[in-house]
Amino acid sequence: MDKGTIPINKDFELEYRYYDKDPNFKYFNRRFEIYVLENKTLKKNYIMHMDNANPREMMPTVHKASTGGKKHDFGVTTLNWNDIRTKFTDYIVSELGERERENIRKAISKLNSPKL
Repeated sequence: MDKGTIPINKDFELEYRYYDKDPNFKYFNRRFEIYVLENKTLKKNYIMHMDNANPREMMPTVHKASTGGKKHDFGVTTLNWNDIRTKFTDYIVSELGERERENIRKAISKLNSPKL
């Protein structure tokens, strides 16, 4: 399993987990989770995450804390990792605010594709 954190700014960070290869996952070859967390003094608050936990679905889903963990459709018609990162950036910007777009874009660009 490959995991780590990527800072967005001093208040927010991305935490990613790429699991070992699994033949049940057809397109991405393995399960992955990418969390957006808010840094607080004594703990980290969950904001949202993207994962492909269901091996029967090809597209990853987004879960937001502000909507009670509801799944959101990505609206991406291709399985191109760059398109998925761009769409996830838009979801994060909708939660954190437009002024953080450049920091979010830089942090997400450091993520590797789960297909590798």
